[in-house]
Amino acid sequence: MLLKYGRKLAGIIINKINICKESPTLRAAEHDKSFTRDRKLTAKHVVAMILEPAKQSLQTRLCEFGVKFMDGVFATKQAFSKQRQFVNPEYVREFYDETAEDMLINGECKTFKGMHLIGVDGTRLACENTPELIEKFGCSGSKNDACTALASTAYDLFERVSYDCQIDNYLVSEHSLLDKHLYWLKRFGPEYFMIVADRGYPSYDLLTTLIDMKYNFLLRLNDSWSKFISQMTDTNDKHFEYKYKGIVYNFRVLKIELEDKTEYLITNLNSDILSLEEAKYIYSLRWNIETFFGFLKTELEIENFSGKTVNSVLQEFYATMTLANVCQCFINDANREIAAKDENSNNLYEHQANRRQCVGRIVPVFLECIFTDSISERERLWKQVEQFCARFSEPIRPGRNPQRKIPRKRKFYPNARKPSLS
Repeated sequence: MLLKYGRKLAGIIINKINICKESPTLRAAEHDKSFTRDRKLTAKHVVAMILEPAKQSLQTRLCEFGVKFMDGVFATKQAFSKQRQFVNPEYVREFYDETAEDMLINGECKTFKGMHLIGVDGTRLACENTPELIEKFGCSGSKNDACTALASTAYDLFERVSYDCQIDNYLVSEHSLLDKHLYWLKRFGPEYFMIVADRGYPSYDLLTTLIDMKYNFLLRLNDSWSKFISQMTDTNDKHFEYKYKGIVYNFRVLKIELEDKTEYLITNLNSDILSLEEAKYIYSLRWNIETFFGFLKTELEIENFSGKTVNSVLQEFYATMTLANVCQCFINDANREIAAKDENSNNLYEHQANRRQCVGRIVPVFLECIFTDSISERERLWKQVEQFCARFSEPIRPGRNPQRKIPRKRKFYPNARKPSLS
């Protein structure tokens, strides 16, 4: 990515917030007359509060927000809850889509032989058990009484940012959400992407879709593919074909020997483009999407919704996904600076930015920059953030797997899971 790309993404968001009142997509359906008059809570205030991710009580946030950005006048949570229902969740999603699109078009992203490595996976999000949310998202649990949404993302395994996100009913399949990712990415050229997914995804239908849409892929196979796996006893790399709806499709199956087990991967790339060792390395990067979900749920507390309506849940989901990308871009900028310093040092280990510390610093400055009209002051604040992120680094210790103490029962926030934004 471009140097100081975090600052650029934040600038795109701030510029969009500053003109939010004029946006034709701001207002929710049947509320086209909303925000026509400047009341105590303007459109800019409401949108900024939606994007502001601190997880204290809503009234506490509104009081602090009023002191800092509304000349000491603060709104009640009832007033804010009413005003936010006038904001179209798809407008909040525009912040995410526009910044993701900018990263793909203008960002100097690391690729594998010209291909973005896109990890795809889903996760469950716990929601409040309100009738409106249950009707929209459905329920999980042994008694089918815990309101739960299904979220999915298309995630850059090198840059650790997401390019597309989806949230839907819990009973919707992850394959359906993957289809939406594929159609969103297609406009940037499917040949520039390699889809990397776990063993729950491969199917003849999916392979056909990926090949027909010109995507490259590397997927892990489960035991149901024994027809092909059984033919891998004497080789670790073999070509196969299958016939689907009258058309013949070709693929490779790769056998990966690990210390304690054997895994099988399937790809449509030839060995001159993707070797066995390269496939093993690329699939090992898929774990980054799992740590990304951990980042969303712990540091950014994506499940800690402040509202109990469908509108508010969708707004906060898209806002958190947007902020996650902004934070990661600042962290990427800091990591490049740290790496440059490491080249001239005698450190035993490579270093990286401390993500938790970075997030805790980026968020308050982000809000301050929204309400700062001075460009020079905004640049000064971003420079301080960048210096902070680069300063608080930590060593990368290969193979480190410390034993964690089990937290005592009924302790809501164990030591290993302290939130960054409270």
